[in-house]
Amino acid sequence: MKLSAQEKSTTITGVIASSHKPISDVHIINLSNKYGAVSDLNGSFKIKVTIGNILLISSIQYETVKIKITKKHIASNFLKIELKPIVNILDEVFLHGLSGNLDIDIKNTPKDTIPKHNFIFNKSDIFKIKEDYSINFSKPPNAEAFTNPLYLGGVGASASIPDFQYITEQKLKKSLARKKSFPNKIIKEFGIDFFTNDLQIPKDKIYHFISYCESRDIIKKYYDKKIMEVIKILTDESKTYHKIEH
Repeated sequence: MKLSAQEKSTTITGVIASSHKPISDVHIINLSNKYGAVSDLNGSFKIKVTIGNILLISSIQYETVKIKITKKHIASNFLKIELKPIVNILDEVFLHGLSGNLDIDIKNTPKDTIPKHNFIFNKSDIFKIKEDYSINFSKPPNAEAFTNPLYLGGVGASASIPDFQYITEQKLKKSLARKKSFPNKIIKEFGIDFFTNDLQIPKDKIYHFISYCESRDIIKKYYDKKIMEVIKILTDESKTYHKIEH
């Protein structure tokens, strides 16, 4: 957003709270002039603004908020922002056939019909496996091996081997899901006007531009909540992007 000669930036103060309790370490970013601030222990912050600027308030534990600066904000020179905690709602789970009496339900629990494995490893056999799968016998048993379904073996096994292929696949799926949802998330959070007005990216080129910025590790920085670094990357890359496109 370009500032006219009459429009001068001013520094306003503000407080960020939730349920009237101050919140620290909240990022306040002016999407229009790229200034940023972080709230202190009292929830207070200062930031340079001009009428019409858009402030992005971002925190891991709270819903993201956008505020457009008005004449009233400038006149009062103060901004109070209330954030709502992010609530993760889990799907309801219904257990059928239970009476509610713990003693009775335990007695009625069906017997385990899954065949027990008979994998037995000798210490000499373990060291024939690849280095990534080797086991340190000098350390005490890993409790996770008896409880985590990603591990083979059980109480009667001499050793347990993690299913590294499964773990790798899950990490890959998570990474791909984050990468796929990233463009929509960042457009929703920053707003289309930020890309079209401030960065001068045509609306039909926004997704292409975001993909263009991925080489700067922008996805990881975004999910790590390093918003100021994300803003800087987008601003810097928009300059070179214009040269390439034209």
